Amino acid sequence: MTATVCVLTGDIVRSGALSAETLDGVMAGIEAFSGVVAAWPGAPDVREERFRGDGWQLYLGAPRWTLRAALGLRAAIRSRHPSVETRLAAAFGPARLGARLAASSGAAFEASGRALEGLGTHRLWRFGGGLGSVALDDLADGLFAVCDRCSQGWTERQAEVFGRLAVPDAPAMIDVAAALEVAPQTVHAHFERADGHALLDAVARFEAAVDSVVPSPSVE
Repeated sequence: MTATVCVLTGDIVRSGALSAETLDGVMAGIEAFSGVVAAWPGAPDVREERFRGDGWQLYLGAPRWTLRAALGLRAAIRSRHPSVETRLAAAFGPARLGARLAASSGAAFEASGRALEGLGTHRLWRFGGGLGSVALDDLADGLFAVCDRCSQGWTERQAEVFGRLAVPDAPAMIDVAAALEVAPQTVHAHFERADGHALLDAVARFEAAVDSVVPSPSVE
C-alpha cells in the first residue's frame, strides 16, 4: 500500500453525441496531458488509463498537484475540443497499484469513484475527501466547485493561454505571447477573462493546505 496519493476519476459528458474520432482524440489528449504532469517537479508517479470507452483515471503520486491538474486538464481539452467537457472527481488516500489502474485498489480509488457517482447535475467537479478532517474536505470540495464554475466558460484561446501559464515554473506572459505569435496584451486579456489570477491564487492555497497535512512523497 502506498502513502497518500490522489486519484482523479472522470468521464466525458454526452460522449454518445461525439464521433469515435473525436472521442479518441479527447482521450489521447488526456493521456498526453498526464505526460505533462509527470514532468512537473516532485511528481514521482503519474499514470493514466481509459476505461469503459468514455471513462478515464489519473493517478497522482504527489497529491499537491490535484487542483492544478484538474484545471490543466480542462484547459488541454478545451483548447483542442471546445465543445467537449469532462466530469471529474478527486480523492486522496492510500492505494495499492496493480498492473493497470483498473486492477488497483485502496481508499483513494474507492473514494474517487464514489464521488463521481454522487456528482449532481449542477456541477462537473467534486472533491471526495482524504485531507484528514471533514472541515478540510468540505472546504476543498467548495473550492473545486468554484474553480469548476469559473473555468467552465473558457473559450478555446483562454484555455490555451491559461494552460500555458498554469504549469509550475510557468513562462512569462511575453514568452507565451511569442509562442502564440500574438501581442503580450492579448495574452494578458485572455488570462484576465479566464479568471486566471483568481484561479491560480486558489491553486496556490490548495497546494499549501495539502502540503501542511500530507507528507511529501519521496522521489526515487
